[in-house]
Amino acid sequence: MKFTFIFRNSLFCLLGIFISLNCLGQSDTPCQAPIIAVNSDTCVFLSSTTAGAAYQSDSANGGVPPCAFPGSPDVWYAVIVPASGAIAFTSEAGTITDGGMAVYSGPCTQPQLLECDDDAAAGMMAVVDRSDFIPGDTLFIRFWKAAGSGTGTFSLCAIESHSDCPVAQQICETTRVNGNAYGPGSNQDAFAYYCDISEFQSHWFRFRFLTAGTFIFKLFPDSLAIGMYPDYDWLLYRSSGTGFCDTFTSQTSPDVCNGSSSMGPNGETGLDVSGTSNSVPAGPGNPFCPILNVSAGDDYYLLVNNFSTSSTGFTLTLGGTALLDCNTEPTFTSAEPGREHTTVFPVPAHDYICFRMHLPDLHRDYTLSVYDHEGNKIYLNTNPDSSGWCIPTETFGQGMFFYRITGTMNQTISRGKFVVE
Repeated sequence: MKFTFIFRNSLFCLLGIFISLNCLGQSDTPCQAPIIAVNSDTCVFLSSTTAGAAYQSDSANGGVPPCAFPGSPDVWYAVIVPASGAIAFTSEAGTITDGGMAVYSGPCTQPQLLECDDDAAAGMMAVVDRSDFIPGDTLFIRFWKAAGSGTGTFSLCAIESHSDCPVAQQICETTRVNGNAYGPGSNQDAFAYYCDISEFQSHWFRFRFLTAGTFIFKLFPDSLAIGMYPDYDWLLYRSSGTGFCDTFTSQTSPDVCNGSSSMGPNGETGLDVSGTSNSVPAGPGNPFCPILNVSAGDDYYLLVNNFSTSSTGFTLTLGGTALLDCNTEPTFTSAEPGREHTTVFPVPAHDYICFRMHLPDLHRDYTLSVYDHEGNKIYLNTNPDSSGWCIPTETFGQGMFFYRITGTMNQTISRGKFVVE
């Protein structure tokens, strides 16, 4: 990971060199904002400060933010949107314990507000969590001390988000989530219609079964500093196989849900042989629902919600006799292989979509596969031209799609995501 240091009146970061490399420079303007990495799996908080900055409210500096009582000195950062289009920007307290954050699109000389937040992260810190950013765009993040004047220290993280159904994380084995997605994403997916669960900090998962059998999962949240576990709730949906995320709303009925408090010495919840009900409302009660019997080809989507809004992580363990499919191609992130080998344009696509490969041996055989939201292969092409493929979008229709480019031994050369409007 590359860190950019700008020592503009920033004694905190200067000292940080001798203590930790997790230190950010600062900028008073979006055009000079240091670029920070978007983490794919683990949220790496980078320390910073507003000391030495100034408050500017002219249009070239974003105007007046519409939240979190602006007026104190603010600082700017920038990110490049990954192929998933989903990012959670979250802040952590330092000497600043109440922070405000606003996210803008370009140009940097006239930034356009996308969202402003106060108090949605742990404590009274700020977070912006969305899945509808345009891949490849540059975004600008503005941060300040909320509800008062003065400066101080804080930490900032940018991580790919799985808070919305279309960017559900495909898994087939026990998975560790190092800090959940910090917010509800672009869509409010739960409004207490089922098991009294409302969405606060969420993470979506997706499973596909190769064989019939039983399915068990358990969710083990991280312990808080006070020795108690956060209260995780969940809703599990069986997909119809015809664009589940395209038709999903907050009133879509889950097959199983559990809003029971899981706070306590163990904190786990999920599907288990001790479960007695497929619908457990909020309050004290059984943290487990019965195990499922699944069929070959079944798809399930799991929405996990952190009711405690503690921004802590968890481990999702999988079990049962049914075999899970590890080879479908739904959600791709910036951590997937070979994105540097391929340019996809235009973004978003209208009349055509092109995949330009930057490899020296294009005389070799390459295959382009395109998948829909459900992981179904809808297009296959083994005949690239001298630099790749350009395909009329009428082949796919409108929506979000995923691509995979493979070599002669079926190894993945590049994969990612594109949108047709």
